[in-house]
Amino acid sequence: MDTYSRKYGRTTGVLFILGTVPMIMAMLLFGQHLSSPDILSAVAAHRLSTLLIALAIICMGLACGGIGISLYPVLKRHGESLAMTVTGLRLMEGALQIATSVGFFALVALSQEFVKAGNPPDSFYQSAGAAINAINNWATNIYALPFMAAALIYYAVFFKTGLVPRWLAAWGFVGILLILGSWLASVLVLVDSSSSVLFLFNMPILVQELVLAVWLIVRGFNFRPAAQT
Repeated sequence: MDTYSRKYGRTTGVLFILGTVPMIMAMLLFGQHLSSPDILSAVAAHRLSTLLIALAIICMGLACGGIGISLYPVLKRHGESLAMTVTGLRLMEGALQIATSVGFFALVALSQEFVKAGNPPDSFYQSAGAAINAINNWATNIYALPFMAAALIYYAVFFKTGLVPRWLAAWGFVGILLILGSWLASVLVLVDSSSSVLFLFNMPILVQELVLAVWLIVRGFNFRPAAQT
């Protein structure tokens, strides 16, 4: 049972890291130009950075879908329909994230055509670029939904069953509720999407997922409570 626990724990932990760290690093190191009002000129000047962000999004999408798959045998012990729901939601999230990367590749292609045309002001290119950038921003709100739904389910199960320490599960649950609050504030345009307030609301779950990842890699899941039922 310890080998089984470590196997799924390590896999899930590594996937949590791959679903978090590459994207955070890409945005911190290369993402500043995406907030430029002249998005096409910014992307044209930072073509490689934009492509790296797109690749980081693909990595995140594959990892998030993988988390759903790796959690299935763990959660199945506590209900097959529950496990399938979590797996389906995280696969949906991963697919939407990978689809979002297409928008960044499209921005790169459009920016190259924009430069070839001589950077014409008030042109079709700029309208199309602004539209693609807006779609990319909205896509983040869309794929956050299946993530939040799945996470609320498995953190509740983790807390109830003791698969991970209850303090860690409770931290995750609270972190997801904070993300839900920031998501609503962003969707309802109560707070600007670039506001530091939203970043602060997202920080608890980002840190928690990294702590959870390390815990799972080192300790694995605790199946003993399930074995006693």
